[in-house]
Amino acid sequence: MKVTAFVDVLSHWCLAAQPALDALRATLADDVELEIVLAPVADGAPVGFTHEAEAWFYTRGTLAYGRELDPGWCEGLETTTWHANAAVAAGVSFGANPIVLGRRVSRAAMVDGLLLGREGEAVRAVSKFTGVDDQALRDAMRSAKIVDQLHAGNARLAAIGCAKRPSWELVNANGDRAVLQGVWQAEAILPLARALLDDERAYRRAGPPPA
Repeated sequence: MKVTAFVDVLSHWCLAAQPALDALRATLADDVELEIVLAPVADGAPVGFTHEAEAWFYTRGTLAYGRELDPGWCEGLETTTWHANAAVAAGVSFGANPIVLGRRVSRAAMVDGLLLGREGEAVRAVSKFTGVDDQALRDAMRSAKIVDQLHAGNARLAAIGCAKRPSWELVNANGDRAVLQGVWQAEAILPLARALLDDERAYRRAGPPPA
């Protein structure tokens, strides 16, 4: 069985979904392949909303996930999430764990207040977290491989009919499939994953049909 999580590391809803990712890793890791797909909001274009609007989104989000976050990374209409996601993708290409690195970058922006909408700040943060040289990381971020990877992530997100991050695609070996858009709670995701996995295991125990 495979679970694909589509995320943007500067999305507060994706930060709120980290416990769901941790729970999937902790409870189903032996039977479930978990893929993290980075899908930057607006596919690298400016986010298109003000710092004040982002702050309001976080205030609204607090009513759901129960903690205050710092919207400082979104400095204005021209801010983009591309650099932070490219830095994480580059870090992963050097061997970093995408869930662990993604969490650290998200927290650096939305808890510690680092301005990770800026390329230079994203490079410094991920270089510090991974030990990768600043210039090597920057070169990787700008490479065709990483640029194409991020665009492909958004294309895959659109192909499953979703536009929000996080979104999830769950597919078992039986061909059963579920897609969740904008869902962040482990309480919603884990039971569905377990149900699909239970069916997969049942089919496996049954073996092939008679000839």
